[in-house]
Amino acid sequence: MGLQATAIRDILYAAATYGEAYDTLREMAGFTQDEISDSGQVVEWQKAARLYDLLADITQNEQIGLVMGGDVSMAITGMVGFMMQASKNLEDAIDVYCKYGQMVCPMITYTYKREGKFAIVELHQNALWKSMYPRNARIAIDFVLASTLHFIKTLCGRHIYPQAIEVEYAKDAVRTYQDILHCQVLFNAPLHRMLFRAEDVDTRVITSDASLFEMFNSILGQKKSLAIQSSCRDAVKHLLLMQHKGQIPTIEDAASGLDMTVRTLQRKLTAEQTSFREVAAEVKKELALHLMKNHTGTITEVAEVLGYNDLPAFRRAFKVWTRETPKTIKKRLVTTL
Repeated sequence: MGLQATAIRDILYAAATYGEAYDTLREMAGFTQDEISDSGQVVEWQKAARLYDLLADITQNEQIGLVMGGDVSMAITGMVGFMMQASKNLEDAIDVYCKYGQMVCPMITYTYKREGKFAIVELHQNALWKSMYPRNARIAIDFVLASTLHFIKTLCGRHIYPQAIEVEYAKDAVRTYQDILHCQVLFNAPLHRMLFRAEDVDTRVITSDASLFEMFNSILGQKKSLAIQSSCRDAVKHLLLMQHKGQIPTIEDAASGLDMTVRTLQRKLTAEQTSFREVAAEVKKELALHLMKNHTGTITEVAEVLGYNDLPAFRRAFKVWTRETPKTIKKRLVTTL
């Protein structure tokens, strides 16, 4: 799981305007030019995530994500961005990103809905990321919030600001958030949300083109379909890892995320001699081992990240996955570091 390689390049170009030269930043972050010049390549998510820490350290600005998000080019979204620019209106463009955004950054998924007078965009960040790297997880969300507003201006030819933004993390630099996001910001919220006026998302996209929209939709749909056809098991595993938000997604959620029915998903997995339950157990095992190896928290905290409020239930499940207890595995992993 990771971030599209060229997205890293565009983030570095945006960051270069705040001090260090582009090549210097790239080398400090540990990337080669070839590594981040191919949109078909993916950079391992932990290496990509640490880039935000580096930028905050260099600029000595914990809100650097907000600042950079307002400057980054929409080219960072690749073909998904082209399809958004061909959309009929802002609502359709948001729907495009909800459907295909994981091809750009699989660590954050978007959902969209209308509730009364509000059009609401929710940002769901990978739970593993938030648990292991809370600092750069916050900077990343800041970047996404600011860049979303910047992209809306690109799409609609004018600023359209939310009525309010809600974020999960603690209150900090309130004036900075309000100045850059141009709205009230509520901290310590249950989840990240952007609340727009419903009529604002009906705003027409200035580069709307129905023919181009269908062309990009076909290309992206085929690309997504080919990834699933090569290995349904791998596609499901990737989706479960990316959409883990404290609970493994249900088979219904997984099928919806892969644009197929539950029955079709079950049939494809059976043909590959596996099942949704087996893949879900494998994902839980990998997440548990990863957290134990790279996280300083307790076994109880690992269990909570995986959605287990009952520690004995987590111990039983873990023993099924590994034939050993969490305590034994954690001790061995820590010893080998």
